[in-house]
Amino acid sequence: MFIDSLDLFFKKIFQHKNEVVPAFILSNLYHQGKYLPYTNASLSFKLLANITNDIIINNKKSILEFGSGISTIIFARLIKLNNLETKIISIDESAEWILIVKKLLKDEGIENVVTFIHAPTIKSSQMDKSFEYDENIVSKELGDTKFDLILIDGPIAWSSKKRYSRASNIKHFINNLDASFTIFVDDTNRIGERYLVKQLKKKLNLKPNKLDATFMSFTEGMMFNYEI
Repeated sequence: MFIDSLDLFFKKIFQHKNEVVPAFILSNLYHQGKYLPYTNASLSFKLLANITNDIIINNKKSILEFGSGISTIIFARLIKLNNLETKIISIDESAEWILIVKKLLKDEGIENVVTFIHAPTIKSSQMDKSFEYDENIVSKELGDTKFDLILIDGPIAWSSKKRYSRASNIKHFINNLDASFTIFVDDTNRIGERYLVKQLKKKLNLKPNKLDATFMSFTEGMMFNYEI
């Protein structure tokens, strides 16, 4: 715990330095179309660069994203730029937010690579302090689709009343994983996400890979190195 806190402390001090190389790598994708607003809730450039590396290097075909946003657009731009056959399914609890992201994609002619699932969150009956995506909606939309890349950055889980919400995502994809896959988890400095990592480690029997102070990954199968 002390080491994690110290790591996070230094990350905050040197955050801009840590982002310089990843931001440079992603500059072509980030500035390819219309202006993309970047806030303190956005995925870091370093995490985005790790994921885009994985998509290209390990030939990812099917992405499942919990939490739509800049990442959705960056991945879609990458698919277009590199002429990939990759498809994205993006789940979000806000219909209004989905419409904003959809419009940005449509304006660039890349809306066809992303399928959105609007799944409002409901109070979990299985986990305290968790408001999870509606399982009936998610399971119906996903069916038996297999995914080789999962990104967990939703639903909203920053408040104490919702801190374990993302741990509820496991049941949505645990039976939809390809034989080889990568799972990226953001905000792993927080209590709820640390619990999520602990549960994934137990269920997958895999050791998490600490990519930075605030995000980790799990990898199954033969993979080439994607780390920044």
